[in-house]
Amino acid sequence: FIHMVDLEGAKNGGTPNLATVRKVAENTGLFVEIGGGIRSMDTVKTYLDAGVDRVILGTAAVEDEAFLKEAVETYGERIAVGADIRDGYVSIKGWLEQSDFTLDAFCEKMQALGVKTLICTDISRDGAMKGTNRALYAELKDKYDMNITASGGVSSMEDGMPLRRWTSTAPSSERRTTPEISSCRKPSGRPAPRSEPMITKRIIPCLDVRDGRVVKGVNFEGVQDVSDPVALARHYSESGADELVFYDITASFEGRKLFTDILTRTASQIFIPLTVGGGINTLDDFDRVLSCGADKVSVNSGAIRDPDLVGEAAKRFGDQCVVISADVKRVDGTFHVFAKGGREDTGMDGIEWIRRCVDNGAGEVVLNSIDTDGVKDGFDLEMLQAVCDVVNVPVIASGGAGSIDHFVELFRTTPTVDAGLAASIFHFGEVEIRDLKEELRRNGINVRL
Repeated sequence: FIHMVDLEGAKNGGTPNLATVRKVAENTGLFVEIGGGIRSMDTVKTYLDAGVDRVILGTAAVEDEAFLKEAVETYGERIAVGADIRDGYVSIKGWLEQSDFTLDAFCEKMQALGVKTLICTDISRDGAMKGTNRALYAELKDKYDMNITASGGVSSMEDGMPLRRWTSTAPSSERRTTPEISSCRKPSGRPAPRSEPMITKRIIPCLDVRDGRVVKGVNFEGVQDVSDPVALARHYSESGADELVFYDITASFEGRKLFTDILTRTASQIFIPLTVGGGINTLDDFDRVLSCGADKVSVNSGAIRDPDLVGEAAKRFGDQCVVISADVKRVDGTFHVFAKGGREDTGMDGIEWIRRCVDNGAGEVVLNSIDTDGVKDGFDLEMLQAVCDVVNVPVIASGGAGSIDHFVELFRTTPTVDAGLAASIFHFGEVEIRDLKEELRRNGINVRL
């Protein structure tokens, strides 16, 4: 995501920096949101037509309820509202004036009008580099059914990690850097098949955890002990991995909740995005795992059991937090979805199931091919292409990696796949992540080094 404010627009109205905003939207691949002086439906339409993903209303949301209502009714979740808070009241006109709205009264009105995203800035913290107002954002999250973006005071990774989503406006020279954003789902209606590859390919180690230890098997069977998850996660974070996946592989089968103590210790050791799955059956499970430090939550059997879970989670936490993990195997020439860690054939068509989950709000897909898992003969390219043909969100390939050449083949043959996930070749030192990325770069595949 990138959050932009047109300061000249805020002062004088109109879209004086439209050309710049359009260039960012067209050339970066980022999810772009823009605010500053947006006071009419014509301006909203101009920005959205220019490729902007979301428009932010500030002063206009306070002073012109009819305009806000029309914008939300017309464009839905592509309209966000900025709430700049000082001494418990909403400030307007570039923080120069205090409105009559208390924060609670304003939030209640925004929720009643159908606003889904609130970008909340604590003015007293903004630019001070002394930390965020966590108590304020926790209170908003508990009270209101809106996505809250926290802004103001972010000064370190530690400030950001406990929050769901945050915006930093600190000077770039003082800000900690984060990996490039490789992909993002644009909220512009029903997903359509993707025709272009994303910008940067990701390499993702996977920690399959059982009884507090990382394990690995073949075709989801014959697991063997590997290592301590906390130590291994720290190693991957320091070795150039782009993200990390943590699966409690027996939680669903055993009908219990995921081990949060191990997860919390693992999350505390890394500074890369963390996706967590295993035993995710309710919105409370999502909330619990995110509170432990996860950035995204992977759901598998829970979504099969309750098909509404994906949509409800996307609505509450944002689709960028919801990952559908599908364990798929060929049965009589067709792709079937399996549940409970690959133990139970649901009989459902795997490709159709994944497409439906994405339609409902899943922001990413991890495709686990049971046929190739642990075999090390290469990724399941046929299955991956079938999924990429029906969704327009990031697809992560899982199962079958045995060498660097398999990753090169993956990204060359199925360029719309966004990431390659592997376990044993990384766990046992058969492939070093830096060596893999350097070889991918030599083959013309864009990766972060």
